[in-house]
Amino acid sequence: MPTEAEQRAAVARVAALGVPIYEAGRQGKYVALTFDDGPGPYTGKVLDELRKYRFRATWFVNGKNFAQWGDTLRREAREGAVGDHTWSHPYLPDVPVGRQISEVSRSAAAASRITGTDITLFRPPYGSTTRELGAWMQRRGMLPVLWSTDSRDSLGAGREEILRLSKQGVRPGAIILLHENRGQTYWAVNRLLPWIKKQGYTAVTVPELLALNPPNVRAVRARAGSGVGFR
Repeated sequence: MPTEAEQRAAVARVAALGVPIYEAGRQGKYVALTFDDGPGPYTGKVLDELRKYRFRATWFVNGKNFAQWGDTLRREAREGAVGDHTWSHPYLPDVPVGRQISEVSRSAAAASRITGTDITLFRPPYGSTTRELGAWMQRRGMLPVLWSTDSRDSLGAGREEILRLSKQGVRPGAIILLHENRGQTYWAVNRLLPWIKKQGYTAVTVPELLALNPPNVRAVRARAGSGVGFR
């Protein structure tokens, strides 16, 4: 696996582009499973399942949950990577720029204080951010991370559909969107992880993925602004 220094450098290279990333490169059998909206009651269960297969995931967390789930947040940082998902999960294009920045900076600062790690990854709620916030994050070396596959668990998909969509999305460099505190997602993850292993893939964190499968800069820029992303 890449060293921490190599992972930080990989994130910094992409963050410097100032646009969201949807996936990494295609040259290795590595995927990133990402979980939004935690930490919470299912987080430990998902971490236990990941540990069975020596997999690691990325957790995009909300600051409002930290008071109750601080120990779980620390475990997420030890066993994977932690990214910011704002303090209270607003739809960012609908709030003033000052609040957008506050939502990100407050949550990231709290997560950093609790975990002792720098928070350099960010996922906007509902996949939508603004160019003003993007410029602010670029100056601070934060990388907006979106996804190549949506499991649709937050949209009410049943457990079989979550599993099917997630399997379909597994390919080199994929970033798969999941939500950690839903029973149907936990059911699907329990079945997804051994399937990933059987296909010869390894689930890694987003920083590990970017170091192992560096994305094509031209492709990253071309994808920016399409689908989810800047508003």
